[in-house]
Amino acid sequence: MIICMNKAKGQSVHRGKLFLKQRFIDVEEAFVADLRIRQKAITHSGTLGDATEDAWSELLKRYLPTRYRVAKAFAVDHLGSTTDQLDCLIYDAHFTPALFGKDKHLYVPAEAVYATFEIKPSITAGHLKYAADKVASLRALQRTSAPLKSHLGTNPPKPALPIIGGILGMNASWKDGLANAFLKNLNGLADNRRLDFVLTAESGFCDHLDAHQTPIILKGPGSLVRGLFRLLKALRDKATVVAVEWEKYEAVFDAEKGVNRGARDDSMAA
Repeated sequence: MIICMNKAKGQSVHRGKLFLKQRFIDVEEAFVADLRIRQKAITHSGTLGDATEDAWSELLKRYLPTRYRVAKAFAVDHLGSTTDQLDCLIYDAHFTPALFGKDKHLYVPAEAVYATFEIKPSITAGHLKYAADKVASLRALQRTSAPLKSHLGTNPPKPALPIIGGILGMNASWKDGLANAFLKNLNGLADNRRLDFVLTAESGFCDHLDAHQTPIILKGPGSLVRGLFRLLKALRDKATVVAVEWEKYEAVFDAEKGVNRGARDDSMAA
């Protein structure tokens, strides 16, 4: 019996790695084409920004395991401090709920956050600084960590893992792309304002997840998907976020108790 294989199946059987590589490049080309259509068709800057953010969020949701949630959101800590709105927050979807809000106005406990990215049509020096400020506002929040109990006993609280910060965009605005001028701006961002990851649809990506190593820049066909795999690895290596000390969040109900009780008594008297 003669078994006829179509072209894709034949390539998969005889040149499997090439088949897989080309499919990844197909995903990348389709994403770039979608972004270009949005940029050409949408005339309102605010609407274009929303559409660009939606496209990147959809891509991340497609590739990230369901243990992660991707959302435009705010982060909040047990003291009530909040960030500005973050374009793309990646947070734990298994153990930690959003606390309040809905749609693009969720408030997520700081303890739940793995990473945050700002999203821009094109990445400039100003956008790098803007993203760095957003990341810094998140990293400045206080994260609790509770002991974890199991049948083997109680494990001490684990330290909160560093939050990945970065920026996503169609391309890099510098003439040489992600090269010398870009690196000069990136290297000027330090401490809480440090950016770990820059991913573009057309100009490649910059992996600076290891602060002790020189940033790694890769360009060319497939670099978008390669960047996604780098992000997946970084998230995998973080394992799980800390266990939240919910007692500290509950404690807000005892804060300024006299003021709250007075307000309640007044309304009851009325």
